[in-house]
Amino acid sequence: MDSHAGTPDRDSREQRQLSTGHVVSLPLELSCTLGGVVVPARRATLEGALPNGLSPLSIAPGVGCVALVGIQYHRVGRDPGLEPYDEFAVIVPAVHGSSTSRPLAQLLDGELGGYVHWLPVTTDASVALGQELWGYPKERARITVTDGPRGLRAVVDDPDESGDAIRLEVSRPRTAVSLRATELSSFTRRDGELIRARMQLRGEVSVGPPIGTRLEVAPGLASELGLRRRPLARLYGSRVRARLGQGEPVSAP
Repeated sequence: MDSHAGTPDRDSREQRQLSTGHVVSLPLELSCTLGGVVVPARRATLEGALPNGLSPLSIAPGVGCVALVGIQYHRVGRDPGLEPYDEFAVIVPAVHGSSTSRPLAQLLDGELGGYVHWLPVTTDASVALGQELWGYPKERARITVTDGPRGLRAVVDDPDESGDAIRLEVSRPRTAVSLRATELSSFTRRDGELIRARMQLRGEVSVGPPIGTRLEVAPGLASELGLRRRPLARLYGSRVRARLGQGEPVSAP
């Protein structure tokens, strides 16, 4: 856990200018609403999607998993910041540095994180933000993320305009757990290097059985990651706040 979890002074923050002309400060302050599901997937297929140094998290022999999350950002950076945007994250839970593939045993000698496989967004500025600062595989896409009384709904149009690539519905839970500076790691590739970024989360998040969820994934994407159709779990968060730090290269084990 980061011992400096408090909000840093403005003078201690690093400023970076994007190719779009926007200036942002790191760590990046974010607030959002999110909803998603965790889906089982063929571990052998996931291995082919991960860079050297990472292995898919095993949840059963030969089985890994993928998280699909719709995100509606309300604030991106400090004033003036970037305009709010929608995003859809396809993340492979993965372990860095483990010497075994046995279910759960990986966590004893490795570092758990999430490899960002695909990250379509709705604005050019958010593409530049993710690609230039962290190497996230962001691309501009037609995405709709809406949050209402019944829950969150996300639709990602297929790039070849043949229909929806992803359609996700996550019902609003009755209860949620308050997170206090929970830290997660995300992995990506930038200029051929494996990059890790630390994120601290605060807010109300619910994780539970996939009751009240609906997921449709285009056959191409499902085959690419070996996805199975029935979700394992649901997650939903409202008024979630995050601080995303600068990415750092990670050496292969």
